[in-house]
Amino acid sequence: MKPLILAALLGAAGTFTAQADTLTLSAPMSGGTVHSGALDMSIYWTPSDEAFEVVAFYTARGDDAAPGKLQMRLEDGDRVVFGLPGHAGTAFSFERTAGALTVIAAPLQTELALN
Repeated sequence: MKPLILAALLGAAGTFTAQADTLTLSAPMSGGTVHSGALDMSIYWTPSDEAFEVVAFYTARGDDAAPGKLQMRLEDGDRVVFGLPGHAGTAFSFERTAGALTVIAAPLQTELALN
């Protein structure tokens, strides 16, 4: 009976889909920003040999602290996914495909498993 009641409550609450913010940069030194929750991340890349040197600055909205900085080198086909320390709930994906860098900031989802 409890699982039935819980299922009814979850159904009554409605469903929602958390949206990911996506940015594609296809030219060196062109920049952009992704947003997720209370975080903003500004990104650009420069060419280096056969790789992209990627630089990103991130900050929490309303936070007076200095922005954090990330640097990485991505070759064609490379992809990395990570979270930021102290900012749970968002996964950042950086992927280089041919001449473009795609960055996705996606909220992490929690799933309920009933046994």
